[in-house]
Formats: sequence, C-alpha cells, structure tokens
Amino acid sequence: MPESTMECRHCDASDTVEVPEESLQAYMKGSVEVNMAFPSLSKADRELLIQARRKQDGLFHWYLCPTCWEHVL
Repeated sequence: MPESTMECRHCDASDTVEVPEESLQAYMKGSVEVNMAFPSLSKADRELLIQARRKQDGLFHWYLCPTCWEHVL
C-alpha cells in the first residue's frame, strides 16, 4: 500500500498515512475529492493528503502535525 508523508512546518516531525494506490492516484490527479476518496480516514490524515497534493501541485502548503495543530492554533 502506498504512503504519503509530510513534514510538520512547526516541529519538523514526519507523519505518514497509508492508503490504497488507486484512491491515492485518483485524488492526486484531482479526479475525486479527499473525503470521497478516503471516507474512513481521520480528519488529520485527510489534511495530510490535502497538503501533500498542494505540495505536488507546486502550491503553498502548510502541514501541521496533530500535536502542533492543537498548540499553534
């Protein structure tokens, strides 16, 4: 199963989520929304994938790990 990994912009921790390859490819191509492609993932895991797609597309991305999310925001 493929993985998507992002580094936290605040503490440099790395978080990884494993997802089915077909769903990941469809989401990263933009042919399906994150909540439709990964309905069983937590909000934090879906946020990781959203930021990974933004990074892939060369857009501004700001991933915060769940721990930093609670403290920074």
